[in-house]
Formats: sequence, C-alpha cells, structure tokens
Amino acid sequence: MQCVAEYGSATNCMNTKLTFGSGRFSSVVTNNYNGVLVGDFDLPTKLVDTSKDVLLCLPREIEKWGMYPTHQESWLCLTFVVGCHSQHESGDTSGLEIRRSAWAAIPSAQWQALTAKAIGFIDEFRQRLVENTGSPRKLYKSLTRALQDCVLYLSGEFPEDQDAFLTSSPVAMLIELANRGRSGELTLAEGTALADEAEAIVSAKIIEFGGLVECSKALHDLELGLAEKHGRVILLPEKVSLDEGSKLVSYDIVLGTPDAHDMDVVSVAAGATEPRLVQLTDKLSGQRMDIIQVAPELGPKDELVGGHKPFQSVAEMILANGLAISPEGKALIARLQGQVSPAELAQKYRKVAKEIFSDASNRKSWASRRAAGTSVPQVKKVLPLYRIACDLLPRAAYMEREERFTGGMSPEGLANEAGLGDSFRAIRNVLDRQDATNEELEAIAARIERKL
Repeated sequence: MQCVAEYGSATNCMNTKLTFGSGRFSSVVTNNYNGVLVGDFDLPTKLVDTSKDVLLCLPREIEKWGMYPTHQESWLCLTFVVGCHSQHESGDTSGLEIRRSAWAAIPSAQWQALTAKAIGFIDEFRQRLVENTGSPRKLYKSLTRALQDCVLYLSGEFPEDQDAFLTSSPVAMLIELANRGRSGELTLAEGTALADEAEAIVSAKIIEFGGLVECSKALHDLELGLAEKHGRVILLPEKVSLDEGSKLVSYDIVLGTPDAHDMDVVSVAAGATEPRLVQLTDKLSGQRMDIIQVAPELGPKDELVGGHKPFQSVAEMILANGLAISPEGKALIARLQGQVSPAELAQKYRKVAKEIFSDASNRKSWASRRAAGTSVPQVKKVLPLYRIACDLLPRAAYMEREERFTGGMSPEGLANEAGLGDSFRAIRNVLDRQDATNEELEAIAARIERKL
C-alpha cells in the first residue's frame, strides 16, 4: 500500500501551504483559495465553502485516490492534480514528499488524455473567439487551461518549483500571452495566432502519442479505470468553514451501517462544546452524512443539541451503535464504557421498543401508522417495525445477556441471537420490494409483539 506522509492535520488544516489550481504560481492573481489536506479521510472529499474556496481532503493511501471529484466532467486524476497542479511552500519537505508520491502514481493514460483535452479546449476557444461572447477573462479561460493545465506538463518532468518550471518551459511565453488575453490586452488576430501556435504544439504531441483516437481513448480508459474510486463534493453550509468541514468529514466513529442513501458518524474534535448535528450532502451521489461533533470529554449524559428530545444520550448512542475507526474514537468509547451501564441501557431500549409498537399517541409508532391505513406510505408503515426488530430489541437482548455494549456488531447477527432473525429478513425484504400486503405486515408485527 502506497501512503504519503500527513501534511498538516485535520485539526489545523488551514495552516497547510499546499495549494493547487492557479494559486500554484506566485505570479498569478487568484480570487479563490484552493488547498490540499492529506489525513484521516475515508474518501477523497472536495469541500467548497460559501465563498467558493476549496479544500481537497485526501486519504493518506494514494490507492484510494481516483479522478478529481467534480459535478462537471472529470478529466484529471487526483495524483496529477497533487503532483502537477499543486505547489508546496519553499523548504517544506513534507509537502514535497506528498507531491513526489503523487507524481510517481500518475497513470500513464493521463499524459495522452491531456492532449485530447487540450485540443478540445483550443477548439472551444476558437468558437468563443469567433462568437466574441463574454468577457476576455472568460473568453481566454479555455486557452489558458489548454496551455497552463495541459501543455505545460507534457515535458514529463516533475515540477518541483512551479515558478521555476514555468519560467524554463518552452510554452512560458504562450502562457503569458494567454493570461494577457484574459486581461483584455490581445486583439482578435493575436488570439487566433496564439491558438494556432498552441494547436501546433499539441498536434505534434498527439502524433507522438499515436493519434487523436488513441489519446481520446486514453481519456475514456482513465475515467473507466478510476471509476470505482469515487469521491465526494460537499457544499458547506453557511458559517461552516473549510477548517471545520475537514474536522467533520474526518470522522472517528461510524454509527450503524452506512448505505447509499445516508451514513451516521461521530467526529471527535478538541474544543467542541455541546454535541451538535451537522448534515452534509454529497452532490455526486446524493448520500447524506449526519455528523455528530463531540468533544473528547463527552459526558455519559450529554444530549444532542436541537430537534426533538432524544430518548438516549450521545454516549449511549455511540456505545450501542458505534464502531471506532480512529485512536480518538477508540479512546472515547473505552472511557464511556466505564460510565454507562449496559443493563440500564437495555431496559431503556426495551421501553422505547414497546412505545414505538403500541403507543397510538406517537405518530411514528406502528399503532399510529397501522391505524392510518393507506394514507401512510408503506415504507413509513414498515419503519417502526424495522426499528424495533432490527435495532432496539436485538441490542437490548444482547446487553441484558452479555452485559456488554453492541457497538460495531452485525444487526442481523444480533437479531438472530434474539430470535428475531426471520422478522429481520422479512422486514428487509419488504423494504426492498415496497409492495407487501397488509396481511404480511400484520404477520411480521405479531411475531415481533411476542418478543416485547
């Protein structure tokens, strides 16, 4: 497994000096900050704040990196972005190590793909130049992308110092001219001539790489080869900074079993006050992340702030459902285990299970939704049965019997041990089908009632 050294930390990510995009050149004025943080992240995650500043949160294992996460068409792998499109601060050996490791892992197809994208950008620029639409800054963006993001790196040399690399490049003058075009300093004829020069360089490289068909195929193969290494794009809500966002997505405990729709996690953050819930959504998959942020000093009775009053404390939720995936998470769970009684928590789970089954005053109970008939969608009618048979009762039974907590244990395994395995599987089947008859639901409920 190829890893890179930690650069900064999730608790101090805004001190990182690794930047990417236009900010990699000291001579280029940029409107936004684009930073990179390598740390304890499960997936490459692109955080975007309300000012459009960006922070790439990348796992230490390069094998987990895929294509640059974006809701637009992705054409750069993350190893190329970090190896070529980023810059470390002078003298920072850790940042340099990250970039060298990324450079060494760039797929060979990326180089051919660059030429295919460059030709596309040049064609796009020619069309916009003829139409003469938009500001010069937007007009010349395609040409600067072709030269500054693609052609510049086709020499195959590692750009240890971006400014020195740019200065010594044969295309340095063309890049300077393209940026002058963005400032509105070039005529139509000068823009056309610049595009001709850029296209001649790219065309020569395309021939060297086996032709445009091969280069276009390389772009397709690159995307296909890294398709399973997906990432996230998260637009942070107002008042959540990139620094805070990185702490949230570098979570320490997983609650329950994540699926394609949502995942519940706990982030342990020094300096956090009362437990709070932050909901983030991945713009690529639609998966929602419900993140509970807690302090390392979380108390056994501390409750989640906001919303309906919970029946259990955050500590109880973690002990019954949580699996630690970091040293911080393990330390928190180890401490809390000595402060909460499994037997008392089991009693609480049994009491709540009975209420969810038969309390008609609770609009989310089985009794209430059963009485509502067809006015309640089937998925909502099944959810209280799911919560009882697949969560509350199995966990209560285990904690009573073993005097231990159930965090990280298989829900189906717990249901089997509690004699609820058939109900567990029947409910899962109904949730998948969404076409169960009332008779089926009544039969499942009757089996569950005998275990209450």
